Amino acid sequence: MGIFNLFNKKTPAQPAESELVKEPYLGNLDKTQLIFKLISVPLENRDELWKQAFLESIILASFRCGDPQVITGPDGFPYFQLLMPQPNQSFQCYVIDRMKDDFLLKAGYGVVINPDAGQPDWVLSYGDILNLHLTGAFYTTEPTLFSSAKEDETIRENEKVLIGQPSELILPEMTRSILREFLSANGVKLPKVLLMSRTTTLGEKTSQDLVFNLTPADFSSEEIFRNVMSHLGWFLPRHYSYVGMRENQFKDGFMAL
Repeated sequence: MGIFNLFNKKTPAQPAESELVKEPYLGNLDKTQLIFKLISVPLENRDELWKQAFLESIILASFRCGDPQVITGPDGFPYFQLLMPQPNQSFQCYVIDRMKDDFLLKAGYGVVINPDAGQPDWVLSYGDILNLHLTGAFYTTEPTLFSSAKEDETIRENEKVLIGQPSELILPEMTRSILREFLSANGVKLPKVLLMSRTTTLGEKTSQDLVFNLTPADFSSEEIFRNVMSHLGWFLPRHYSYVGMRENQFKDGFMAL
């Protein structure tokens, strides 16, 4: 069973330019110039301030696309290639802030910045792009309700559990569709999800997790289950927690992705 490519290990289709850019993008040239300066800094000197400046700048900066536009990364997922403009050469402008809503999230793409240099300056997963769409930043570092749970989880006796469906502000419809396609490609016949909120009986702590109807019994081996669960994280913001549980644990709580 293939798990490392989004759609059965096919080479990502190259989107036609007319499908991507409905009207010309206008990037922020000041941000573009700042990125030129930032990428001239040696890798070993790129500290937290460098990372902050870089991540803030690439949201609105002007890029050109690579050829091909979309490549399969070493992790098996599809990435849209963005490169720095070449001096004194005209180019079709691409801006991440516009791309995310125009096609990245719908198509299931991450983004790789300057991969032609041997080592990319940055790699953004689909989940990083989703977090930008939801919050205005690629990464959420402040505390959230999401727990530290991973993969399969059990409910403890001293916990009060509430379940519901994740809202558009947590899991937009276009992301649900991409997750459904990924899980279906990996043998899950009817992928389902719910949002679980847990509070200890003393009311000391409340946390939440996304729950998928996946268990090791649904796969030919536990290793494949672990791999599929691990790769789900590529589609989600990095602060999200998610687990797999038996569907009968919540009766009608699960709903199809």
